Amino acid sequence: MDKNEQTEKETSESINNLYSNKNLENYKSKASGKTHLKNHGESQKYIKEMHELADKNEFKNNIIVLALFIVIVAIIVFSILMNTSFMNPKANVATNKVVTKGTVDSAIKPIVSQEKIYEYLNIEANRTSILEKAVKLNKGSKTGVTVYLLSEILRSNGFAIPDDTSTVKQLVTDLTSMEFKKNTDFTKLEKGDICFTTDVAKKPGVPSHAYVFMGWVEDGKTDYANVCDGQTQEYGNILHKRNISISVSEKDKFSFFLRK
Repeated sequence: MDKNEQTEKETSESINNLYSNKNLENYKSKASGKTHLKNHGESQKYIKEMHELADKNEFKNNIIVLALFIVIVAIIVFSILMNTSFMNPKANVATNKVVTKGTVDSAIKPIVSQEKIYEYLNIEANRTSILEKAVKLNKGSKTGVTVYLLSEILRSNGFAIPDDTSTVKQLVTDLTSMEFKKNTDFTKLEKGDICFTTDVAKKPGVPSHAYVFMGWVEDGKTDYANVCDGQTQEYGNILHKRNISISVSEKDKFSFFLRK
């Protein structure tokens, strides 16, 4: 082989090697690019999944915070309502206990009917007003006004005595129908009791007069008491003194009283 042919062969081999190395590098470059793209895609997918997971966790946290807020608000509102009068009726039950035998001594004694009547008549303005009403019911006359007066006194203290009650017998019937109890023991009299005298002659069961007991004239003595009735023409006032346990010629003696 001459020199020229050898040179040409070496040149050809060098060219082949060059192309061979370039192709290899290109292949590596392409392969590396594909790997890079693959890795980039997986990275983007991973980042996306992480964002979605973060969003889910944030949503859960928001739900939890909202639920806690609602519970706290509900507790505060309930506490406020419990401290108001709107929610306190049951709490008041403890202070309004039913009085039993064991608590009678420490309980406040309720005002009974005779006490109410006495306190009412113990005020002069009430006595004046009630007399005016009684006289009006009696067609303007002060004669025979006692039953009208007692009936108006009872009505003013919550007892439904009919307006047309005008006789002692009717008054007794009205009171006994309302479960007023009869008692003949004058030593048991209490202020405000409705009293009746002995019967009219030849009329059994018909007391001659009625009045309200207002207390004894002298403590320890039962002969005379202060009373309220309609005998203003004789005494000038509905409050005056009258015999109870003793007999006097001009006034009938006490017979019984009625008490609710």
